[in-house]
Amino acid sequence: MDLFSGLPDRDLAMLDLRLPVVRWPRDAEIPAALTRTNHLYIVREGRVALFERTGPGHEIMITLLDAGAVYSTLGEAPPPTAAALETAAVTPLPGHAVETLIARYPRFGLNLAQLLTDRIAVLRETVALVSEMRVEDRLRARLHQLAERFGTATPSGVRLQLDLTHAQWASLIGASREAVTTAFGKLRAQGTVEMEGRSITIPWEVVRAHEAERERAMAPADGAEAALA
Repeated sequence: MDLFSGLPDRDLAMLDLRLPVVRWPRDAEIPAALTRTNHLYIVREGRVALFERTGPGHEIMITLLDAGAVYSTLGEAPPPTAAALETAAVTPLPGHAVETLIARYPRFGLNLAQLLTDRIAVLRETVALVSEMRVEDRLRARLHQLAERFGTATPSGVRLQLDLTHAQWASLIGASREAVTTAFGKLRAQGTVEMEGRSITIPWEVVRAHEAERERAMAPADGAEAALA
């Protein structure tokens, strides 16, 4: 796990034995031990989704966490709404334990800061993606975002095997289930995705086109290049 990268092997073995682990069956209510404030939560196994509630009362799935990811209520932040999409194992660490680990292993503190910075970057990107007006554009952007983090390379493209229902995809992009079903149909007709059950494959030519488009969007304008020169 990146959080413990750089720590001595002997100490890692000791921590593995001593750190608590809470088992969380798929689709079960979140265990009370994973809802406490001033804690750091480390996903050890499985996949966990985090949600936020909008003003009208809808729930939006803001991120997916797999093994090695963290979420936090440090500083008395309220716990997020969460669901186990796969049977999961999570380690809850109270604030004083996090403080002790950082004091003993400064590298742990740096690793934690990097993980939380990465989470902020993903959330910024997610806000931009769900701001797209058309549902199919939001869905397409979300698919590429998730493929970069959870996809598996295959001869025909990048495969996503998230086992999400259309209702859960709707929560991911802030749309109705019916709109998501229609959007998936449009993307399939365009050749943007190939679907087999809940397995989704993005063809390599689509992946490369998306990467080229993103590079063009990030490239500085001619005027900016001249100013830097």
